[in-house]
Amino acid sequence: MVRLAARALDRAVALGTRRRWPHYERLFSAMERWPRDRIDEYRRRRLAALVEHAYRNVPYWRRVIDGLGATPAEVGTPEGLAALPPLTKDVIDREGPALLSRGAGGARATVKSTGGSTGHNVWLRIDMDTHDRRRAAGRLTESWDGVGPGTRVAVLWGSRLETRPSLRARLLDRLSCRRFFSVYGVGEAELSRYLAELQRFRPEVISSYPSILADIARRLGRRACRRLGVRLVYSSAESLDEPTRSELEDAFGAPVRNRYASREFGMIASDCPTGPGLHLMDMRLWAENGRAEHPEAPPELLLTDLDNRSMPLIRYRIEDAAVIEDSACPCGRSLSRLARVEGRVFDVVYTPAGRAFGGSFFPILLRPFDRSIRRFQVVQDRLDHLTIRVVPGHGWDAPCRDRVLRIIAERMGPEMKVDLKVCREIPPAPSGKRRPVVSLLSPEERRRAASGNR
Repeated sequence: MVRLAARALDRAVALGTRRRWPHYERLFSAMERWPRDRIDEYRRRRLAALVEHAYRNVPYWRRVIDGLGATPAEVGTPEGLAALPPLTKDVIDREGPALLSRGAGGARATVKSTGGSTGHNVWLRIDMDTHDRRRAAGRLTESWDGVGPGTRVAVLWGSRLETRPSLRARLLDRLSCRRFFSVYGVGEAELSRYLAELQRFRPEVISSYPSILADIARRLGRRACRRLGVRLVYSSAESLDEPTRSELEDAFGAPVRNRYASREFGMIASDCPTGPGLHLMDMRLWAENGRAEHPEAPPELLLTDLDNRSMPLIRYRIEDAAVIEDSACPCGRSLSRLARVEGRVFDVVYTPAGRAFGGSFFPILLRPFDRSIRRFQVVQDRLDHLTIRVVPGHGWDAPCRDRVLRIIAERMGPEMKVDLKVCREIPPAPSGKRRPVVSLLSPEERRRAASGNR
């Protein structure tokens, strides 16, 4: 009964706000079972239309295509697309308005910042139709495990730190059976309170970052985690390695699904419930493999959003690496798959008071400074010391520096010493990855900090 009411509410909201995600849910549900050649033909048409639109309406893409001496018809094909240079965050910073379409999606387009998971935020414009397609893609992956409106989902997340949700948003969350918990700076008191709230809520699904899930599982212990009775765990926003997956599945007694998403593209890929790898959202995205950082590494992933006309992202370098698999999946879905995804790796910062801050905390906390901070990295070399490395951007000055230090120091507490170092550049790790949060604490120091023993 609850699920029927939640589904009815979902459809009523879509109808009342003139949104089309229910239509796209039905379309995508059918598309995942289409023959592969039919999916590819659909995608080729979408790609050609996107490149034609970008050439006619976006100054940057017109300049790039003209510079190649090519036509949009030549570039807007699977074979011709590789002639375009990859779009990077630095290019978005530099070109700015030249990447926006004329009209930029109309009054129903929204502006949002990326999550800063690589230590580098950029601003994007996304039209409302693309938002609806993204929601539908996310709903499709949830449906593979029987999750939908009315399923009790506990979201241990961080985006609600940015702004206090409206009364309407909080009401919709309650009616749709989703509860949000801010997991940043979780100490023993907050953890006990969350556990009591979770036990009252009895979630069927828990969704969070793998680093935070692992930290909570270690603190609560296997017995307390299993008492929650969840049937599924969603891991997102950070890379999930197999040892962490096994640890979480043992702690919660439930399968863990890896969900690969970003603010630039929404849902990108999600674990297949029965076969290996993560199914790509082929109906929305064009994925390519670029170069590899070194011979044994998977190649970089380049993504094209086939939907967003207000700010076309074509061959965007998302700064993750993965192998694209086109072979048939045992589950029967025709969607291609990602294997060996190597993406955002976050360490957890611990304070002397025993509080834990997941690595995604800092990109969110510093998002108001994303124009004045080009890139950043947080390094914990001692339990009571952090160094914030900053590559300055537009408007960086002494007052800005003082605000950054003050905000971080307030969150860390008086026992933590915080220093800030301005750098010309922050070099990547030997693997080629840029890690926004790095902990240099030993495993024993981390274990003792997590247990509250200094």
